[in-house]
Amino acid sequence: MEFTPGAAPAVANDVARFDGYTLEVPNIEVPGTGEAAVQLRLVDVNELRFQLTAAEITGTGVGAPPLSGIELFNCSAFTAPTAVTVAAGTSTYSVNSEILDIPSVNFDDEQVALRLEHIEGTDPWMFETLSIGEVQAGPSQATISALGGGLIVEPSQDFVPLCHGWVLIGDSIRNRVVERNLISGETGNTYAFNTVPDQFTLDDANGAVYMTVHPETERLYRLDLNTGAFTSNRIEQVLSAGGFDHTYNWSLRDIALGEAGNVFAIMYDNIQIDPENAIPYTETGLWLGLMDPSANFLTDSLPLESPIRIEYDPVLDHVFLATESNLATFNFNPLTNVMDFVPGTDLAVGNGCTDFSVSPDGTRLAYSCPNGNRNGTNFSIVDMDPEAYFDADGEWFLGSSPVSAAFDSTGTLLIATDNDKLYVFDVVTHLILEDFELGLLEEEKIRKIRVSRDGDLLLLFLENETHAENSKFYWMPMPDVQGTPLP
Repeated sequence: MEFTPGAAPAVANDVARFDGYTLEVPNIEVPGTGEAAVQLRLVDVNELRFQLTAAEITGTGVGAPPLSGIELFNCSAFTAPTAVTVAAGTSTYSVNSEILDIPSVNFDDEQVALRLEHIEGTDPWMFETLSIGEVQAGPSQATISALGGGLIVEPSQDFVPLCHGWVLIGDSIRNRVVERNLISGETGNTYAFNTVPDQFTLDDANGAVYMTVHPETERLYRLDLNTGAFTSNRIEQVLSAGGFDHTYNWSLRDIALGEAGNVFAIMYDNIQIDPENAIPYTETGLWLGLMDPSANFLTDSLPLESPIRIEYDPVLDHVFLATESNLATFNFNPLTNVMDFVPGTDLAVGNGCTDFSVSPDGTRLAYSCPNGNRNGTNFSIVDMDPEAYFDADGEWFLGSSPVSAAFDSTGTLLIATDNDKLYVFDVVTHLILEDFELGLLEEEKIRKIRVSRDGDLLLLFLENETHAENSKFYWMPMPDVQGTPLP
């Protein structure tokens, strides 16, 4: 019996489909190149690896170059993508990260979302599966929801909102930082790292991101989005008294951006041996430090009692330290790097607080705590003055326990959530301008809500464990409402 080889099978030209053996993906947008269609064969069932068997350029209509890094900060340079729907979504391939995002694949009469990454150096090209799961374009089991869409992404503990749906997230499975668009699912660049990224702090002016990591280390990590390079510097300082010296090495607990790219940090002493000889020491192991981008200290670090959060307002030069229940304010002098405690602060403002926001002009604080900021249970966020917390002319009332809140860029709106609804408050009058049912699934809990860099989207980031398989976002357009002009 003789066989005559025929032509290569044609790639499907309607929708992405997978029959358990062959994956066909038409209509792939490749920024800077055009449109493509590919066919891949599953060659490793255990590792879910695919081999490229056919590829063709089907159009040249996508002329915009791929975006990544600092380019995602310039909101006027590009526009938002079209929202992905469950029935049909545009697949994308990033030449920067070599990731193929397929938001909707027909598999056994079900729709699944698939994300593959090219394995560098393979010939023919091989792809490994980063994620495969249910297509998520909103809270699918909710009957009423104002949310515009959602996306399951890499397991991350924090994110940085960028322009038009782009965010910077961590990947605790592959130890890297990822640029992802929450509207389209598209991947920008990925930045390989050597440990698990935890919390992010954006240095907007210098196009950099500082990170804490898990588990904690005695290093300050910095990602330069202009070059894509990581740097790390050891955190150590020599403190002296009475002719004696002692070298401290600290790990990072929390960080906040200061002036000129400098960093405020809550640090932890893992050794906790009293050096004596009048050298500063604290039994809690907690310290407050101020260092430059290379982890050189700008002043002697200060022993602390029990802070868990630090924030800095560059407008009024306030440093805020928060414990599980208390909040304290310090005046900071950028010329001398001296911090002075503001008398009358260090007050109880709630228990188990979950989020902290400072208004753009620095005159208001919004501290989200489950039972509110006052004694008792009133489910409100007090409109706090940064130096006189309860000398307030009002508060923003939610229907149940406040979870997260954020001011918009004008400072006239406060967007808050209690996990059931999203509230848009007039900052000045404290009135609810709009409220929206979120319709989340029973197990879904919001960690934080933020406004996109362009101000057009609200981004909701859900709770997840450090070593979970993935994390999840929802998004919705910013409501078209106006707040009262600030006095």
